[in-house]
Amino acid sequence: MVNREYGASAVDSYRVRQYEPGDRSGVLALYRTVFGDRRGRGDWFDWKFVENPYRSRVPICVAERDGRIVGARPSLPLPLSVGGRRELALVQVDPMVHPDHRRRGLFTRMAEHVYDHYGPQEPSVVVGFPNEAVKAGLEKMAEKLSLDDGIMAAFTEFYRVQNPAALSNAPLAGAASPGLRVYLAARDRTTPRAPDGELDRYAGVPAARVAEIAADRSTPRVHAVRDEQFFEWRYDNPRFDYATYVFRGEGGPVAIVVGEQKDADERIVHLSDVLPVAGGEARTKALSALLGAVLEEYRDADVVAAAGTTLPRSMLARHGFLGTDRLPLSRFASAYWFSARPLGGSGGEWVVNGQALTDEESWNLSFCELEVG
Repeated sequence: MVNREYGASAVDSYRVRQYEPGDRSGVLALYRTVFGDRRGRGDWFDWKFVENPYRSRVPICVAERDGRIVGARPSLPLPLSVGGRRELALVQVDPMVHPDHRRRGLFTRMAEHVYDHYGPQEPSVVVGFPNEAVKAGLEKMAEKLSLDDGIMAAFTEFYRVQNPAALSNAPLAGAASPGLRVYLAARDRTTPRAPDGELDRYAGVPAARVAEIAADRSTPRVHAVRDEQFFEWRYDNPRFDYATYVFRGEGGPVAIVVGEQKDADERIVHLSDVLPVAGGEARTKALSALLGAVLEEYRDADVVAAAGTTLPRSMLARHGFLGTDRLPLSRFASAYWFSARPLGGSGGEWVVNGQALTDEESWNLSFCELEVG
């Protein structure tokens, strides 16, 4: 459909194509315009797209007019474990259109270009974590993008708000009550003490060590392939400082990777990864004790955040975390969604390696996958 405000000639003056090396400065400038300086840094761009080990060419679709980059729809290749087997996915990140060029159909054209370009190629799954606005845009193209063949589900984040005063200008400030510190102190007193074992802390992420822990227990549910190559790339993200905590007890080692945002107005800490991603009661007990130690280490942080399902919700609640899908945070926090769909359509029920990917229970995601966006 031609946008009546601009007419066919204006719409046709845009060219939508794949990224070329000479587009780097234009895409960085667009990042700065749309998202601010923190995402317009060259080191972050190179880590995310150029140094990504899973595809040789930078996987970005761009829209240009008169030689200027005015829109971009990046994709991030990411290996997923599906039913215990490796599948390459494209994570849709950072869709953006310059403010002067919006409402001209560029979001739609770029989404369709990505779908058509990658359809015949190796990636079999498209994954994204859209906000409400992007979700609405995707749903307008549901048939073209095979959206109805996939899944669109709420993606819950969890926040432990430790310093309400620091959040006076943030959305979460509305959920911070005067009794919050008392509530958290009570939670901390009732959480279990660490079982017998040893706790090690590493600056950064020791790729070989955490890959060994990740491989200790497997699950058929879908998650990022956590091998040594993945850890070496994934946790080189220059927007975060990472530290790794490993607890070694009778039930085997467990680990939590903590990521602290750089250059943020508040001190925000992510539970960026939890290893292994699945396990039984022994894993839960060890991780709960390890989480208590991590929270003690970061007691001066303004907010500690978790996401997804690799940590049991009941465990997070015991440690004072509140979910964005329930009151009081649901009134203040932005809603995010998890979407996944097959490239080219499923031709029926979407089953990969025995896993029904339209079922929420088939997925086990966290900040490990979300934070790359």
